[in-house]
Amino acid sequence: MLVATDQPDERAIEDVTRDTVLRLVDEHKSQNWLEELRGFATSDRSRVRLIVCDDMHKDSMMRPWTEMSPRDFYEARQAGPDAILAYLAERLNDACRHEFQRSIFVMLSNDQAWIEKLHGHLERWYQGLSTVLTLPVPEAPTLERIVRINTNRLNKVSYWYCLDAAQTEQRKEVRRVLMEGSGFTSSFHAVSQSLDAASRRMGRPGNPNVLTLVTLGSEFAEVQTFLNDREIDAEPGHGASPRHLGVWEMRGPWASKIVRKPSRELLRRARMLESEFMLRWVSLDMVGTYALLQPPAAGDLGDELLLLILRRPSIGTLKSTRDAWRAECAALDTRLDNPPFAAVEVEKLFKDFMTLGQRRSTLYEPALRHRAGAARLFSRGFAVYASLKPDMIVEDPGPPKHGEYAVCALTSADSDDPKDIADAIRRTGHSVEFTAFLRNNLVGIEDYLRDKIERYAGMLESV
Repeated sequence: MLVATDQPDERAIEDVTRDTVLRLVDEHKSQNWLEELRGFATSDRSRVRLIVCDDMHKDSMMRPWTEMSPRDFYEARQAGPDAILAYLAERLNDACRHEFQRSIFVMLSNDQAWIEKLHGHLERWYQGLSTVLTLPVPEAPTLERIVRINTNRLNKVSYWYCLDAAQTEQRKEVRRVLMEGSGFTSSFHAVSQSLDAASRRMGRPGNPNVLTLVTLGSEFAEVQTFLNDREIDAEPGHGASPRHLGVWEMRGPWASKIVRKPSRELLRRARMLESEFMLRWVSLDMVGTYALLQPPAAGDLGDELLLLILRRPSIGTLKSTRDAWRAECAALDTRLDNPPFAAVEVEKLFKDFMTLGQRRSTLYEPALRHRAGAARLFSRGFAVYASLKPDMIVEDPGPPKHGEYAVCALTSADSDDPKDIADAIRRTGHSVEFTAFLRNNLVGIEDYLRDKIERYAGMLESV
């Protein structure tokens, strides 16, 4: 707590931090959290313990300290808040003198009046035992980042999904609250209001980010069976009789259907991810894979397959355009029936893939990099989150420009004009992940996808 002094000593802060252990109190994880905390404090030998208690003003945090039964606590509450605070201060003072020696409590609350009253009662027991610090509201972009990250970490839908679902006036209200620095409570309330029925806008939803998965060497029927078994609703983008390639678009639940029976938290994260990212799956059998991996030549099969892979669909794409895309896929399929290379070459590629096993990426990644050229961002982290490195970030000149993932930030809008706000929250990300699973029924791909789901959800929970 040296940082709270008028002239903080950075050297002292570093020295104390090395011998300090941090403990966050979560009263929701255990009903006996205080007894567990006491056990920790009496057994721990660190020089200093920093114990963080969030929402200290809530009954679930106060009652265990008072050691009252629920009934006695309720009756004491009826007598007024001071009755509880006086007893709470007495118990905290006693705890600091005995089992919680060498402990620093950081008690957080958004109720400043309550904190001031508790401080007054503590001062009656021991002057200087407590200090009240008022944390300033951060600048608008930082405030929005905190709201965005917490929304994504705690909910089944993302911050962007909330704003996309909101009417224009509600979006303006969220931006106003953020720009005026009204505080965390007001900001979170404004965002939650976006999902209320009265605040939801009419019309089609906005376009989400696109994650394109390309499975090399996979049969069309294997992917279709994988999707059917998990009851994933996918719009086909291929021809009527696919043989060498398949294309599926998933705008509804897909990540939550893939993780299936995970922990509750992983299921929440999967749902949050699919609210902001659609999945586009492109499958190529070994003939299509061989064509894609050949040295590029203008207008060759591989070039057309790459353009197919890099295509970014829109929710507003006309039916006539989609029909034309399916016709293109059907034409490519027909050309792959009679490719300009021998079957023995395809067989050799298959054997090489099988021999290399998990190292087969050393064969196809250099070929893909050569095919994609310098215009594609290959194996480079997103600008806003370098820890996530897709195989390819698909950049196109726009407008609007797509490729890089951009954070959803109302505070980046130049004004509260609806167009400026729409531009600020537009989803621009398009990344491509290549993989190859050659075992029957795509064995192993579910674990691969679960890992990708966790990584992409981790980005949304971090920026």
